[in-house]
Amino acid sequence: MKRIHYLDSLRGLTIISMIFYHLFYDLVYIFNVDIDFYKIEKVWIWQLSIAISFFLISGFSSYLTKKDKLLKRGIILSLIGFLFTLATYIFVRDELIIFGVLNGLGISMIFCGLFKDQLDRIDYKFSIFIFLILFIVFYNISFGYINLFFRKISLPDFLYEMNLFFIGFKGKDFYSSDYFPFLPWSFIYLTGFYLGKWLKEKDFYNICGKENIISKIGRQSLKIYILHQIVIFGALSLIFKILDK
Repeated sequence: MKRIHYLDSLRGLTIISMIFYHLFYDLVYIFNVDIDFYKIEKVWIWQLSIAISFFLISGFSSYLTKKDKLLKRGIILSLIGFLFTLATYIFVRDELIIFGVLNGLGISMIFCGLFKDQLDRIDYKFSIFIFLILFIVFYNISFGYINLFFRKISLPDFLYEMNLFFIGFKGKDFYSSDYFPFLPWSFIYLTGFYLGKWLKEKDFYNICGKENIISKIGRQSLKIYILHQIVIFGALSLIFKILDK
């Protein structure tokens, strides 16, 4: 199948946004640079837009991917995610990552791969909105409640006492600087899956677009994700070392 350059371009734009987000994060929280706009509460919307884009785009692609290949990708992403946990535990424990975005994407891919035949039988017109609503309802599940009709409904404490952090029921002492559990993030992934089904029906995937610099960046999204913080941190360390002299 031909590469869909539009999807690659969306990945590329998301990767670029992520790089700038983490650049400012490192400047403010690691190198103690005073950047006012990054400290306002609404900056979480920027972070949220990046995460949602990753899960939606991955969901788009999963509809076009055979289930055995999807399972393989999910396992590989999960293993890389666990390596991130190990690396942050050893080298930067203050920024420890437990079940970060790669694990969240990985477990969503594995789930989708295991149940793809069953998921494919469901009408996308119904599913897109249902899973989007479920994402909103369960968005704060890791904080002990769900949002239902603009009301907070607390969930039983015993769910969190078991520290099932990979599902979304994290314990009181659980900490991760990057946390994307199965709930609610699998719901936005499945929203992307059914959007992908809708796009295929609309023959969107035969409109491939043109290759460009952003689409090329999108094609290397995993490599860039793995390396970008190392490059950013290393470059900033060198710059501030030179400035201190």
